[in-house]
Amino acid sequence: MYKKIFISAGDSSGDIHGANLMRCMLEKEPHIKFYGLGRENMKHAGLHCLHDMSKKSLMWLHVLKELSAFLRIKKDCIRFFKKEMPQAVILIDYCGFNFHLAKAAKKCKIPVIYYISPQIWAHGPWRVKKMKKLVDKVIVIYPFEKQFYENAGISATYAGHPLFDEIYKSGVDEKIVSELKKQWGDTIISLIPGSRRQEIVRLLPLLLQSALQIQQAIPSVQFVVSCSNDQHFDLIHTLVKDSKFCCKIIIGNIHEIIKASKLCIAGAGTVTLQIAYYLKPMIIVYKISPFAYFIAKPFLTTPYIGLVNKLANKMIVPELLMYRGNYTWLAHEAVQLLHNTQKREACIRDLSSLIHEIAKPGASEHAADSILNLLNSKFNV
Repeated sequence: MYKKIFISAGDSSGDIHGANLMRCMLEKEPHIKFYGLGRENMKHAGLHCLHDMSKKSLMWLHVLKELSAFLRIKKDCIRFFKKEMPQAVILIDYCGFNFHLAKAAKKCKIPVIYYISPQIWAHGPWRVKKMKKLVDKVIVIYPFEKQFYENAGISATYAGHPLFDEIYKSGVDEKIVSELKKQWGDTIISLIPGSRRQEIVRLLPLLLQSALQIQQAIPSVQFVVSCSNDQHFDLIHTLVKDSKFCCKIIIGNIHEIIKASKLCIAGAGTVTLQIAYYLKPMIIVYKISPFAYFIAKPFLTTPYIGLVNKLANKMIVPELLMYRGNYTWLAHEAVQLLHNTQKREACIRDLSSLIHEIAKPGASEHAADSILNLLNSKFNV
């Protein structure tokens, strides 16, 4: 007899991690059928997909544009819960929508497990009370999250970050790294504005302005702009063209771009862990509107916006949350990390210590074990 598990992931990274989790669970328990929401990776891993989330966005006003679609998806999920009564609901990140699914599942008395929990410890710790009402178990990917949730009375297990599973599995194409260095030299700065359209529009013009100042200070430096997928190429090309700044745009190959770089300038996100893995000095930038800045700042409970600094619990790479185009600060920090040998070596040394502590493979398998143990004991499925 098959066990029915509902699983939901909305964004591309959640889809990758969800697929890896599904594969690990199926290796251990072949008699599982997964139903739910995901993208191509999860479908290839065996998901019976109720809705493909490839073109769904949860960023700001885009939610309003797609509100009717989200309501329809939510209704279909609730209908599935009531009719099929899955043994558990597994939610992956994507808290804006997944919280609604958690609430619906709890009403149907279906156990809820949250994997890769939302970063409420940074921007909304009061929401942990809501999590406690809706979630039976949280499987976390950062060491400090376990204590955060347990202090709130929520059962939590630390599994490690599945990003490192992906890095160990995919590796780096050294030929591409060599070609980049051969073409652009040994002083490449990569500009990594993010994987979402809204992030790119907000951040890339700032990065390009700072790049101009950096090049004035260090004429030999070359710039590469990372484009996460071809869907955003036209947007990035237009922004680069409008800036009148000459640089190379590369689609994909993020690991190769990072490894070829002398310095990375990136938005605050998981990519900073990828940069840290390759021991590359970086600058982390997060830009929001003045209105959002003054609304959000009182609720920020962590002194760091970058995961690298948060995990190290100290400022090992420069970072700044800004509401103005403070590209002069950005250019100054970049020149320092390129020219100040002592500062650069200290940064690399701290990154090495951090990566030694956290960059271990096996997160997906640990998460799968935790979920299956919980299902087979507490919930007797």
